[in-house]
Amino acid sequence: MSYFTEIIQFAFDREIEAETFYLEIAAKTTKEAMRGIFVGFASEEKRHQQILKGILNSKETLLQFKPVSDYKISETVEVPGLLDDMTMKDAFSIAMKKEEEAMKMYQKLASDAPAEEFKKLFESLALMEQGHKVKMEKYYSDVAYNEVW
Repeated sequence: MSYFTEIIQFAFDREIEAETFYLEIAAKTTKEAMRGIFVGFASEEKRHQQILKGILNSKETLLQFKPVSDYKISETVEVPGLLDDMTMKDAFSIAMKKEEEAMKMYQKLASDAPAEEFKKLFESLALMEQGHKVKMEKYYSDVAYNEVW
């Protein structure tokens, strides 16, 4: 197995884990709105799996994820446990922390990459996860600071 194939397979496996995680949160909640949001997140992870499969088949190393403004909200939040009766705030804080961890992992892999093309690939995967993180942070901000609205 080539290094390229290992990278994409690794990323693909992380997307499967994320999809499973979001479905687990959706299954644990009794709140219909929250269930729908997390099923939607799981669908996004499924789409990313399809993107990665396409990359694996084409061997294309350039991904098209745009940088987004990162307000680093997840870096300031403590992560609660995964509970059956968690609040939306807790669910989003868990999710944004997971995305932050994935983003940082890819950033580290980029800095340690043995070749420029792999560095760029890991940087692109980090941007993909950063996009997820920022989306989770927005949802978190909406429910955690709803008194602002």
